[in-house]
Amino acid sequence: MSKSNATMRVATAATMNRQTLAACWLLLAVVFAWLYGHTLHGLLDDWWNDPDYSHGLVVPFVALYVLYRRSVELRRLPHVPAPVTAAFFLLASQLSYILGYFGAEFFLQRTSIVLFLCGAVLLLMGTQMLRAVTFPILLLQLSIPLPAIVMMRITMPLQLTASAAAEVVLHLCHVPVYRSGNLLQMAQQTLNVAEACSGIRSLVSLITLAVILAGFSKLRWPLRLLLVVSAAPVAIVANAMRVSGAGLLSYYGSPALTHGLWHLMEGWLVFVVAFFLLSTELYLFNKLQPEEGAL
Repeated sequence: MSKSNATMRVATAATMNRQTLAACWLLLAVVFAWLYGHTLHGLLDDWWNDPDYSHGLVVPFVALYVLYRRSVELRRLPHVPAPVTAAFFLLASQLSYILGYFGAEFFLQRTSIVLFLCGAVLLLMGTQMLRAVTFPILLLQLSIPLPAIVMMRITMPLQLTASAAAEVVLHLCHVPVYRSGNLLQMAQQTLNVAEACSGIRSLVSLITLAVILAGFSKLRWPLRLLLVVSAAPVAIVANAMRVSGAGLLSYYGSPALTHGLWHLMEGWLVFVVAFFLLSTELYLFNKLQPEEGAL
């Protein structure tokens, strides 16, 4: 009888712990909604309207799927709160938000969300849990648009690289072309490698895609890192192919093929090619090493 009572007391204590934890999470969710409701609305608006970060609409669902896939493992982890480390992250999140608010910098305000989530996990569940959910949190960080000044510094070199590569390809195909900066002057028309054609969209999307592929793969960490890093040159090469293809279509076909629906289709086709290159790279990496546990 005493053994049965002891079992009941343990079960009751476990239930109370779960209820307390749920109440704490609910309280933090209310605080989170109060602090970041407006910021989240602006972030969703950017995901919906900014083609460079439209992949952000998918990222939260991927993050939730990762958590669901690992739910059994996560439930087995011990809950050892780390209040000191949590306080550091929570204070850093609010400092980031305040600096972003008064400096009119959305990136800092939105990064504050990620820091707050890290602090909440540390406060209620500890460092082991934070390590276990690092991957979905990283995906959320990658979906936050970079500051405009950073985007400008990245975009211009990408424009010049794409136009220079297209000039070389067109010359190899015996197409007369003269390049001036990011302008390709041809007999039929002048191609302007604008910001939208710089490849920044495919670069941001492919890096996020590479992180997802690496996270779900069974590669060792050095190969996972190499897969992510390789997304940048793959995106640059793919965009150079796109600009070169536009020049060839304009010269051998019609200048109209470089505008409108055809131009959009070229972008999607090049992204598919880039995805195929990343998938092939992942396949080769898997062949080069014994498999390990994936996320």
